[in-house]
Amino acid sequence: MRETHPPRRPQGFLLAMAVLVLACGPAQALMPPYVYESARNEAKSVIVIAVDDVAVTQRLFGTCTVSGTVRTVERGTAFSVGQKVEVGVPCAKPGADPPLGGIIYQQVATLKNAKFGRAYLDAEGKVASSQYYPLENLP
Repeated sequence: MRETHPPRRPQGFLLAMAVLVLACGPAQALMPPYVYESARNEAKSVIVIAVDDVAVTQRLFGTCTVSGTVRTVERGTAFSVGQKVEVGVPCAKPGADPPLGGIIYQQVATLKNAKFGRAYLDAEGKVASSQYYPLENLP
């Protein structure tokens, strides 16, 4: 009977994977880019809000609530310009070590300093696959 072994990966491959994992850091996601692109393309609503406040999670990472006023509706009919909204955005405080996975955690300071934000929302009005982008200027 012939002995079988799992395929061996070249050392270069293992080194490249280790560098990739380390380079991603705690706030990066490990899903292929097309997953997030698909979430943006399939979002039922896309809005740009003027940020009024960011309520920060008590934990090192979790969901921050970004509240503001809709300034632009780029897609959908569920929201209107001037409407007050709150969106839950995955966020992380300095020093946080969130688990690896598909969630993109925004840095709390970045959320708090942004004057505007673009949110890609699903049919329930929730941020689709972490697709929220802090913006300095109104597009």
